[in-house]
This record gives sequence, structure tokens and C-alpha cells, in this order.
Amino acid sequence: MNIWITGCNGFLGTRLAQHLVANQHNVTALSLEDCAAASQTVSIDLTAQDSPRVIEKVAAPEVVVHAYSKEPGPGELLDFVNANVHATSNLIEGLTQQPPRLIIYMSTLSVYGRPSVIPVDEAGPAGGTLPYAATKRWAEQLLETFQRYTRIVVLRLPSIYGADQQESFIDDLARIAQRDEPIELLAHGELVRDALHISDVLRAVDNCISQPPAESFTILNLGCGKRITTLEYARALVEALGSKSDITTVDRVTSDFDFYADISAARQQIAFAPMSLAESMKVYADELR
Repeated sequence: MNIWITGCNGFLGTRLAQHLVANQHNVTALSLEDCAAASQTVSIDLTAQDSPRVIEKVAAPEVVVHAYSKEPGPGELLDFVNANVHATSNLIEGLTQQPPRLIIYMSTLSVYGRPSVIPVDEAGPAGGTLPYAATKRWAEQLLETFQRYTRIVVLRLPSIYGADQQESFIDDLARIAQRDEPIELLAHGELVRDALHISDVLRAVDNCISQPPAESFTILNLGCGKRITTLEYARALVEALGSKSDITTVDRVTSDFDFYADISAARQQIAFAPMSLAESMKVYADELR
């Protein structure tokens, strides 16, 4: 199958390309820099005004996985708008003359902001006010307008961890545990977090490609599907790594808040079945070794 991936040089995009190529798909990376994990790369700046014309000249794909994004963190508002909004607008404009059968957009659970009720489902209001969340939601809405051309699946992702990821809560814990250093958890270790190993995300993409939802536009939450505290994550990770790290909890205040997603729609519509905490930590520990 001919599959395009945007954002192919990021952590998620690289792992997606490796996975899809290993499963005998022809993967084209849309990227400014060559993507070694893909079958080939089309050199393109998706934020540039002429990018739709570049896209029109490339052989039509069957599936597009849109993973290009400016990730959370520092940056001017314009940086987020260009990467998350203008790039999405340019992509779908360029695909208008040769639409794929499916576009999968890698969005974020951050669009819910700080929900009043958890677990939050897809009917929950989008309330993310930071530039990252706001512009990712705007990109979702742009893609919704494209459903008259093709089927769209928006996957709202939690924090993703895996070997070579640098910025997730789990990866930070792993670096400490691998050094056998003490792990200190705020809020008594009772803060509820949602996180997935990258392999669960790859299986969700596989399922979308092979059996996409029936509707022309679908939003699906991905996540662990359970109320898991930071203390439970830390204990499972230390055990999986065979670490000698001591885990302590303190009552210091944190700006983080309890959050996890209702994934029942993804279970029903794409047969999403995330690994258990123990299983995912074992897979992750084996990767790190």
C-alpha cells in the first residue's frame, strides 16, 4: 500500500515509518529532510505557500498519516499556527485533486484542556487554551471540512513513550531508574496520568488502515483506558527494569491535574486494545536494553 507520512523525522513519525515499511508498505515521507526510515522522501516545507502545488505533482497515496506538528513547549504563537494549522491546510489543499481513501490525523488529548469529569470522552468540550492544544484542535476542524473528499480519522493521543523519546513523563522516570537513583513523586504519587507505549499507537494506526470507522469523519481517544497513578507507573517501571531506585512520595503541590481518557469508542470502532501496565513496561524495558 502507498502511504504518506508527514512529520516523518519526529519520534512518532519515525516509528510509524519503520513499522509500516516492515509490514511491506511503500512509505513516502513528506519532509524537509530525508527520512531514513521511509521508502522515499519528498522534499517539502508544508508551511510554505507553494506546498500544495508540490503535493499535486506526487503520485496519489492511498493513505496519509498526518503526524507533522510543533510539539508542546516554548515557542511563539505563530510557530504553532504555521506548523499545526497552515501545514494541515496546505496538505488538504494539495490533496483535493487526488484525495486518498483515508487520512489519519495524530492529534492530542490536550485539546480537552482540564476537563471537569474524567475519564473524558469524545463528546467532552475541547477546552485547551495553550497554543499547542488550540492549534491542534483547529487542525482537526480543518480536516473535518475535507470529509466530502475522503474519510478522516482523528486519533487523540496521550503522552507517548518508547526508546528514543525524550520528553514524556515515563521516559523521564526511566532515565532515573536506569541510574538506580531515587525517584521522588509529587502529590503523594496519586496524580492520575494517561500514557501509551508507542507500539499501542502503531497497532491503532494498523487497525485504522485495515478497518477504518464507517463514518466519514471520526474522532477517537487513545489511552491506557484505566485510572493509573504516577506511583503505579513508577513501581511497574522499576520492576520491569530491575532497578534499585527507591520511590518516595511527597505532598508538594504540582500544576498537573488528574486526567485519563475514555477509550470505549476506539475499542468498538477500531478494536483498540492497549497493553496492560505490566506488559507495556516490560516491552519498554526490553527496548531500553
